[in-house]
Amino acid sequence: MAEGMMNNPNAMGGQPPMSEPPMGNPMGGQPEQMGVVDDAVLDMHLTEDVKKALSAKGVDVSAVADRGPKEPVVVIPVSIIMNKYRGASPEESMKQFVQDMTANAEAPATEPMPQPAMAEAPPSPEGLGAPPTMDRPPMTA
Repeated sequence: MAEGMMNNPNAMGGQPPMSEPPMGNPMGGQPEQMGVVDDAVLDMHLTEDVKKALSAKGVDVSAVADRGPKEPVVVIPVSIIMNKYRGASPEESMKQFVQDMTANAEAPATEPMPQPAMAEAPPSPEGLGAPPTMDRPPMTA
């Protein structure tokens, strides 16, 4: 699943880049097997939450119950990526994004966060300028 995205520049959204025609045999022969692109889309986007939402709307998902990612996914609109990664084309922006996200692919080491040294609390002020204490009844006139 994830390797499909990394090795397939067309994997984002299951659609070919805007500047390319839909996938098929460029020599005009038999088109690629119908359903291959559909299967890739299902494997990438049919999360458990989507299956639950479809089921709640009365859609029978039993035919695709075994499809979809087995971990949570993040969906980012291409326009957001294009605003951050200024490529000459949407495809170039996506390429920059993927390179940036995978540049340091190692998971960071989990080290315990150092606790700040606890300084002694300053003595509470007394006398003028001290906050009023609530251990006495309110004054009445």
